[in-house]
Amino acid sequence: MKATIFVVDDEPKIGQLFCTVLRRDGYRAESFLSPVAMFEAIERGQMPDLVLADLLMPDMSGLELIERLRQINDSVPVIIMTAHSSVQTAVEAMRLGAFHYLSKPINLEEMRALVQKALEVYAFRRELVEVRREHEVRYGLDALIGSSPPIQQVRATLERLRYVSNSTVLLRGETGTGKNLVARIIHHTGPRNKGRFLEINCAAVPDNLLEAELFGYEKGAFTDARQAKPGLLEQADGGTVFLDEIDSLSPALQAKLLSFLETRTFRRLGGLEDISVDTRVIAATNTDLEQKVAEKTFRKDLYYRLNVISITLPPLRAMGRDVLAIAQAFIAHYNRELGKQIRGLTEAAEDRLLAHSWPGNVRELRNVIERAMIFAQSAYLGPEDLVLGEEPAGVGALQDEHIFCFPSGGTLEELEKAYIKHILRTVRGSYAEVAEILGISKKTLWEKRKRYGLDEAGNLVRV
Repeated sequence: MKATIFVVDDEPKIGQLFCTVLRRDGYRAESFLSPVAMFEAIERGQMPDLVLADLLMPDMSGLELIERLRQINDSVPVIIMTAHSSVQTAVEAMRLGAFHYLSKPINLEEMRALVQKALEVYAFRRELVEVRREHEVRYGLDALIGSSPPIQQVRATLERLRYVSNSTVLLRGETGTGKNLVARIIHHTGPRNKGRFLEINCAAVPDNLLEAELFGYEKGAFTDARQAKPGLLEQADGGTVFLDEIDSLSPALQAKLLSFLETRTFRRLGGLEDISVDTRVIAATNTDLEQKVAEKTFRKDLYYRLNVISITLPPLRAMGRDVLAIAQAFIAHYNRELGKQIRGLTEAAEDRLLAHSWPGNVRELRNVIERAMIFAQSAYLGPEDLVLGEEPAGVGALQDEHIFCFPSGGTLEELEKAYIKHILRTVRGSYAEVAEILGISKKTLWEKRKRYGLDEAGNLVRV
């Protein structure tokens, strides 16, 4: 759909001429004899994509028009037209937010070219603003789902980091715990959110290529270096570079990264000049860096330089019922992505998710929900929809049936329900034997089975 352009000039013939030319180019154009008339149209719900306005008009000047329009919508470009062009006029108009100005008599070809350029520039700006708003929502603190004590502690730390711009951050945690997400939250909620966020997995790139990716190279630095290329640290100047699996860096790269962190300068491969940048580094690891330092496979001085602010992300099995909140968020996501209308999880499905040990953490949960959503046939996901991998330490799916495990963060009632279910499933005797093991009467066992809806589990036991 073509843009809507308002032409504001107290000379009717100019407005008519411009509208005729702009309509031939496919724009929707409307002329006004005064800024007051234009603002009345805006109040009625007509919002232009661009305004062409005369500088000198009886009831309101073009500069006053710019100021008032910016209060209503600062994403609408204004081109000022004036027969009294001067450097002072142009500077004042541009200072107030005008995109550009045209000198009368107007060259129509110049006007058409300037209109097209203004619309393109402001369309890009609006798109950039929308992307930033989307990132603010997608990578705000609310993106960290959960209310368990471990996740609350992480959220509190991230809240304090919102005002910290330069300090290096080290993210620690098992694979799949969301280190990438937390790195993005730090960037997008902090002072550097207008800069770029670039990331690289240090374990996925060979050392010789990783150095070039991080620090860049000059033309002729190696055989295929046909032209100079800036590295990630240079491209992210003013922003953030996220180095995942930092422990896989070679000793030579560890030394070069340490030098950069201490001086904020580096040299490209094949370069002779020091390059200074203002780039924040966030690093992540799923290994025990202290052990690697003790084994002398990771530099102690680099470890201290990275470990200014350390955040340990909890495994999913330590987050209690947060697993259900995260699962529900994934269901909402895949409802939008797959065009589904899944309402949630059945109680049996919730029990199964709570019982699983999640060795792959949040990444594993996401994959489980995605697969379930693709093949689900009913309004709620049931246990039959959840294809789980190996469950080495979960309730109801144990390597040793004589071992009972329960994730922290649950209530005593949830613990009791899970333990009774575990005994019902693992004891191959009568309800009397189950009651004896639990230290309660058969009547109390029956009441608790009814209360917790454990008839299905009870069917596994001989009466």
